[in-house]
Amino acid sequence: MTEHAVVIAGGGPTGLMLAGELALAGVDVAIVERRASQELAGARAGGLHSRTIEVFDQRGIAGRFLAEGQTAQVAAFAGTPLDISDFPTRHPYALGLWQTTSSAFWPAGSTSWRCRSIADVR
Repeated sequence: MTEHAVVIAGGGPTGLMLAGELALAGVDVAIVERRASQELAGARAGGLHSRTIEVFDQRGIAGRFLAEGQTAQVAAFAGTPLDISDFPTRHPYALGLWQTTSSAFWPAGSTSWRCRSIADVR
């Protein structure tokens, strides 16, 4: 078995983004994922917020998400609609994009192991 400086449990958007950031910093990273493939069963996250899109934009990957999603300048908090069109950002909107779609946009830049549970990795 190969040893890595960092092992990330979970190959969803957060785990993949963390792996990408660490890899850019020169850290040897591995992702441990219990799914047998990138296919997702059932509904997962349904969109991205402004700050997430900003971070993607800083890394040059926002375009691939924006091309597939649908922007909305209204968000909600506790059922109350909020107009976010005047937020001080280059991306004053949320992006409707299911995780089942967005997971396909992540580049394979780190090692990924598939296992039934985290306990399978020693």
